[in-house]
Amino acid sequence: MPPTTFYYERNEAVEELASGPDAIFESRTRFLTFAASVGYRRDHWVENPDDNGEMRWNYIGQNQQLSVIAAALAYAHTEDEDAIFDPETQIEVLTGYAAGGARIIKRDVVDEPGDNLDNLVAFLQEHRDTAESEARAGVLEQIENEVSSFRGSE
Repeated sequence: MPPTTFYYERNEAVEELASGPDAIFESRTRFLTFAASVGYRRDHWVENPDDNGEMRWNYIGQNQQLSVIAAALAYAHTEDEDAIFDPETQIEVLTGYAAGGARIIKRDVVDEPGDNLDNLVAFLQEHRDTAESEARAGVLEQIENEVSSFRGSE
């Protein structure tokens, strides 16, 4: 049984980019998933992240795209296929990389002078590899299809 809530590190980047009238991300959940992807990509894992933020697991677990990202990150980090179906492992991996990614985003986007959206676009362009992104999108789509077929057979 997956946990109903989990705790994550909430820093200024979360508040600036995922809440309020000028939010770039439509929710903290989407920001957390994005930050975890940044943390993974930049290999910035935080062993013991702060736990000053709280989130319901079903915001991720019941969203097919976000749950696939969480499962893929857990599998990539642990190299254990069981992680794909283990919410506890997914939460641990998600929060560790999200803390690292949010720290990077705070430093490289929020703390930089200028508009946060402009800074985020510049950050993404600076760290973009088109060929690699296209290959990853194909892999992510394949994983999403596989996970969907597993869920349908439960």
